[in-house]
Amino acid sequence: PPDWIERHLKLAGLEVVSQKRFPIMYSFSTMLRQLNVARSKLSLFPFKGLADEMRKSIDDLEAEAKQAIEKSPTGRIRLGFDYVIAAELPSTRPEE
Repeated sequence: PPDWIERHLKLAGLEVVSQKRFPIMYSFSTMLRQLNVARSKLSLFPFKGLADEMRKSIDDLEAEAKQAIEKSPTGRIRLGFDYVIAAELPSTRPEE
């Protein structure tokens, strides 16, 4: 997380000069790809009943995601953020 990175940059002797956050916007196809990754792992479950229940949960999540996207005016939903933190070595020049 950004606060951890900032703390460690300071511990390393760097000065944080700026930070910017960028929202992550998910489309239905992006969410569906992730749900399909989960589906691809169902054969690895040790019990068929457990895999069947997880399949139902994944299907429910797909329906919920589709409804959320349909309600969104942009066709995407915002969830989380990426970020960039800029830091530099402290100035060694004497103050003028």
